[in-house]
Amino acid sequence: MLGYPLGWMIAAGLFFLLLLAAALSTVDINGHLKRIGQNDEAQLHVRALLGLIHYQWELPGLRMKGAGVEVKEEAAADNLGGSNQKSATYHVNSHSIAKSFESFNQLLGQTRDLLGWARKTLGHIVVSEWSWHTVVGTGDAVWTAMATGGVWSAKTTSIGLLSQLVRLTGTPLLSVTPMYNQVYFATEGKFRARIRFGYAIFAGIALMYRLKKNKGIPQGLLSWQRILMRA
Repeated sequence: MLGYPLGWMIAAGLFFLLLLAAALSTVDINGHLKRIGQNDEAQLHVRALLGLIHYQWELPGLRMKGAGVEVKEEAAADNLGGSNQKSATYHVNSHSIAKSFESFNQLLGQTRDLLGWARKTLGHIVVSEWSWHTVVGTGDAVWTAMATGGVWSAKTTSIGLLSQLVRLTGTPLLSVTPMYNQVYFATEGKFRARIRFGYAIFAGIALMYRLKKNKGIPQGLLSWQRILMRA
């Protein structure tokens, strides 16, 4: 049938509809962060193309080690090309943080208006659910009341800044519960966000277009790769 013009037109039309459906589909992002006492957990799930692309990142926990923090992370990706799993443990201290800032400044220098690109891309992210609950106690009623007010202030400020960057379609669920009789801290946050798959691809192409190509400087994605590998 494809040997006839009508057959090719039907095939082209189906292919176009498939591309349109993929572009209009969403990349779903779910995040969960929890800290109870000294125990930390974090998870991030990304799902695209109706589950054909799936990425999961987990932070099983943090623990103090010397003058820094030891971080263990696990990541798993499932897509059309197969599955991939990896885990890593690294140490966060003042030196690694300074090195990360240095790498970020290098990325800014390698990319034209990187912050503008990031702000525009974040503006297309829709956050439909957001919850953040905290329990805080200092063992003293006065200090607990002051800490509760400080946490409330930090939360409302964070939500205000977030609303300037992304599109919040749901009402954030926030709570701060004081615990007056003991020293205690626990916090848990969850969010659900999405972005159009078509715009995510467009943003990636736009980012590559912004990469500088000056003589004597590693060009394109190779430049980013070298900088991130040194971070």
